[in-house]
Amino acid sequence: MDDRTLERRAMGAEQLMTAKITEFAAHLTAGDRSAAERARTEAIGALEVHLDQTDQLITQTFA
Repeated sequence: MDDRTLERRAMGAEQLMTAKITEFAAHLTAGDRSAAERARTEAIGALEVHLDQTDQLITQTFA
């Protein structure tokens, strides 16, 4: 995978994570704990993808 593709994927995962954190807060404010937990889990998943993609990008760039 080329650097541009990895960079786009890492940025996409970061944006998804930010959206899920916002969704998490909105569900908490509305009192919907179940939906908040789902959004939290999805935010954590997006963070893991972002970190993995960033790690690959850095490794590939400095290899």
